[in-house]
Amino acid sequence: MLRLPSSCEGCPFYKYKDHVDNGFVPDKIVQGSEVFFLLQNPGKDEAEGHQLIQRRYHNGTGHSDVYSTVHPQPLLGATGQLFNTRFLPLTGLQRGEVSLGNSIRCRPGKALGLQKADELPSITSTMKLEHSKADIVNALKHCKMAHFRPPESTRVVVTSGRHAMFVMTGLSRDEDEYHKKQSVLESWRGYGVELDEYNSIRTVDTSRYHTLQAGKKLVFMTMHLAALFYGDNKKYYHAVLQDFHKIKRLLNGDWPKVMPTWYRMPPDTWPKYAAFDTEYNPKTNELYRWSMCSSEGELYCVEADRSSVIPVEPGSTVIIQNELADFRRLKGLIDVKSIKIEDLMIAHSTLWTGEPHSLNYINSMYGQLNRYKHLSFDNPEFYSAADSWEPMNIWRNEFLPQFRADKQSWEVYKRYRLPLARIINKAQETGVMIDSTRLGEVRDILISRIEGYKDRAREITGDDKFELGGQKQMREVMYG
Repeated sequence: MLRLPSSCEGCPFYKYKDHVDNGFVPDKIVQGSEVFFLLQNPGKDEAEGHQLIQRRYHNGTGHSDVYSTVHPQPLLGATGQLFNTRFLPLTGLQRGEVSLGNSIRCRPGKALGLQKADELPSITSTMKLEHSKADIVNALKHCKMAHFRPPESTRVVVTSGRHAMFVMTGLSRDEDEYHKKQSVLESWRGYGVELDEYNSIRTVDTSRYHTLQAGKKLVFMTMHLAALFYGDNKKYYHAVLQDFHKIKRLLNGDWPKVMPTWYRMPPDTWPKYAAFDTEYNPKTNELYRWSMCSSEGELYCVEADRSSVIPVEPGSTVIIQNELADFRRLKGLIDVKSIKIEDLMIAHSTLWTGEPHSLNYINSMYGQLNRYKHLSFDNPEFYSAADSWEPMNIWRNEFLPQFRADKQSWEVYKRYRLPLARIINKAQETGVMIDSTRLGEVRDILISRIEGYKDRAREITGDDKFELGGQKQMREVMYG
């Protein structure tokens, strides 16, 4: 392993330079490369220069590995092999065409009292890149200034994981109330920002829309590949595959697209096929503005005080991100009795059941625009117009082709799931009449059946304490 160089002096972790697990891993620089992948910190294989060539699994009893010996560098172990064979090819690039580095280039975890040598202290939402006194922040800044030397040819730095994202952008918390419900990495994954300089220590300006124009220094954010195999992060595997494909589109100039200008007055007639969205006060239900995009790309963003009833042809289709939120406001603009509704959120939850279904997430997978969902106050018209332009593109170019390839999911969506939205809407407006006597009878039937299922499960398993609701027990019985 390589010892920490003298340039590491001044880092809070330098005092652990003689720790057995604290090998130094320099960046792998490829002159002329357009993409620099910046990760978290190295593992044992990276520090020791052991590159995993092949891993063979033996019927659930473990695996055997074949290694070659190389100079210590990022992405040599199992994550590196996955990067080389599964993810990087989606960008249209090979390993020898990209530069690689880590945000922290040593392994101080054990010395810091963490479980593993290649762990790092967490970045919290209160940490500020410019002036936080936390050791992890100071270590990230020192490591960047001492060792981060991207080639002049670098067009995009791809950050993999939260530490890399933080040191390149300073983003540690989300600006809008909705996305504070998830981590900042989850809400910015699949998007990019523009920088003045790669080596600056400054939080990026997110009060504007980042167009990611050619000639700008760009940072594109995704999740750490190793994290995709742990806990709740597993649901993002498909999304990160899409991220790597999007890197190819970014390099080719195919993403992001430029949104067309929009009309501020409503149309004389409603289009036969359109996407629709509203902005309103959730506490008072007061409508601020609405937006609509036709299948021909005509875009409208109309303030509430300019709205009027618009004629609509029977049988017309309206695509809504969330029918439960917007249907009652659509009723104030057109006659909804004879139209068809498509719901983007219900469609996505049918096609990709285990994933998140917010518009920010769906846009990060399939959208034509860079992230805009944080601009509701700084650029409200753009925000509103994009909320109908993106669903129209996604519905036509992504979801309909996916449904054509998966006709059973289309049947589930149209026959069982989509009608529920209209039923729930009606129930929210009129209330639900309940037959309490019949409800009690159904409850008794359900309880009786559940007890029967419990008895049968215990008979099958031979365990008189077996619980159907115990996930661990159920998995062990079903899958071993």
